[in-house]
Amino acid sequence: MPERRKKRGPMIDFLLIGLIISLTTIILVIILSKDDFKFQKISASKETDSNSITSNLSTESSAFPGIRIVTDVSNDKRTPFAIHYPETDNKAFNDAVLQYITDSKENYLSSMKKNKDKEAMGELNISLETFPYQKHYYSFVLTKTLYTGGANPEISTKTFFINHETGKLIPIETLLNNDENNLSALATYVRKDLQQNPKLKEELFKDDVIKSTEPKWSNFHRFAIVDNSLQFYFDEYEIASGAAGPQTVKLPLSLINPLLASEFQIAMQKPTKPVNVGDPNKKRIALTFDDGPHPKVTEQILNTLDKYNAKATFFMLGSRVQYYPDIAKDVLARGHEIGNHSWDHPVLTKLSLEQAVNQYTSTFAEIEKAINHKPTVFRPPYGATNDTINAQIPIPVVLWSIDTLDWKHRNAQQLLPHVKNNLHNNAIVLMHDIHQSTADGLDAVLAYLQGQGYEFVTVSEILPYRQK
Repeated sequence: MPERRKKRGPMIDFLLIGLIISLTTIILVIILSKDDFKFQKISASKETDSNSITSNLSTESSAFPGIRIVTDVSNDKRTPFAIHYPETDNKAFNDAVLQYITDSKENYLSSMKKNKDKEAMGELNISLETFPYQKHYYSFVLTKTLYTGGANPEISTKTFFINHETGKLIPIETLLNNDENNLSALATYVRKDLQQNPKLKEELFKDDVIKSTEPKWSNFHRFAIVDNSLQFYFDEYEIASGAAGPQTVKLPLSLINPLLASEFQIAMQKPTKPVNVGDPNKKRIALTFDDGPHPKVTEQILNTLDKYNAKATFFMLGSRVQYYPDIAKDVLARGHEIGNHSWDHPVLTKLSLEQAVNQYTSTFAEIEKAINHKPTVFRPPYGATNDTINAQIPIPVVLWSIDTLDWKHRNAQQLLPHVKNNLHNNAIVLMHDIHQSTADGLDAVLAYLQGQGYEFVTVSEILPYRQK
């Protein structure tokens, strides 16, 4: 008996081992099959998860020193995107940019995941424009175009303005010297630019324009200095209908230069004497006419000036140019200078700074609209101004040296005596082209001055010869 057990033991052991191996193989196949199925299910559930979207990220140098361009692209069939943004050596700046990029991408992918139409195609595109300014500054303008299944894209803008040397972000407060008066004047310029844009006449949301251009720092954080202008960006539907699209207001730096902190200002050319000034003692006189244009009086004055081949300067009210644009055009066509004399002749020093600047800007726009030419000089009504107001006016502010008092005496016979009694070389003579008596008395004035050897020039031509 013991020997029989001894002989049968190896066979039983072999069968048992084979059975164990077979069972183990079957169990492993079942486990692996279940895990593979589970893995596939998990992967499928993450197809619309932002963490599972594969993208190609690259960083390249650029033509701008110290600026690298980062590109993030995904060719995912349902949620493609192409994103470009700047990178510097400054961590704070990079973090601010990356936060915007990350938020934009995650919001896009989240919106597409929630979209009930699983066949809908999305797209996110963020483009980058870089604008250097002077030696130390860069403006970055990121334009986002977003599709999340709708017929039309959503278009918005994000801007960054930095000091290239320090890498620090510069807000609008710093650009305007943290001066709320400067902000108020700037807000007026921006609002008027929008309200007087003929292309937006039927598209603007009037209440939204007022709200978006209130003198609040938060309203003007999307800006860039591009070439010779300070530009502000308004997103689609923010202030106008979708037909108008996003809006950009471009303010010439020459216009808003006094509002900028000194380190951001441009060099302004001040009137200087011509290279060939000739005889500084040559007799010159500048005749000026305020408060027009007038459909009858201005035309009579123009005819008299033609008779003596005399040039003059007309300081016009915006409210009158609005009614008589053709007269303003005629003044320019006959070779005369056109100046800005406010909208409706208030005492500027009794207004708020914003109101005073508005008198200038509204008239500036109305004159340019009427004659397709910018006014070149400014005269405050009644000569009432101060340094604060003058600092907001980007063109020469001009008063007078001879007041004919034609507004007071309204007598054609008294016009010449007032000129004679106060006559001096390089004089600027104040008259008004809204009084018939001035038009009637002008011939005698011109005949006398011509007889005395005076040359008739515009205000801009005589300024270099006047002592400051």
